[in-house]
Amino acid sequence: MLVHILKRFLGSNPSYSVAKPNMNDEVLFNDLSSSFCSIESHDTRNIMWGYLRAALRGDQEAQYQMGLNYLNGQLGLDRSYIHAEKWLEQAAHQGHPFAKEELKKAYNQLAFS
Repeated sequence: MLVHILKRFLGSNPSYSVAKPNMNDEVLFNDLSSSFCSIESHDTRNIMWGYLRAALRGDQEAQYQMGLNYLNGQLGLDRSYIHAEKWLEQAAHQGHPFAKEELKKAYNQLAFS
């Protein structure tokens, strides 16, 4: 199916090919790995913005996820206990089942570290 779509998109022109026979495998691998890294960072950024958009609209799960991501420094966010506390408190206030537990764990870690 995918081959059919690609042929239809690219046409039947033989100048288009998936891999050139004279390409070095190492160059191909480096190109693919750099493309994958840029796709991965792009996806991470999109996930973070999706959570932020939903959290600002009041979604408790998104608020909880934003709190965890700030708490652990994930999705390209810097670790920030102030932001983590803000988002986890909002999620807990709306009744998220695990937000209060995460807040307690974070407070304990900060108090005893």
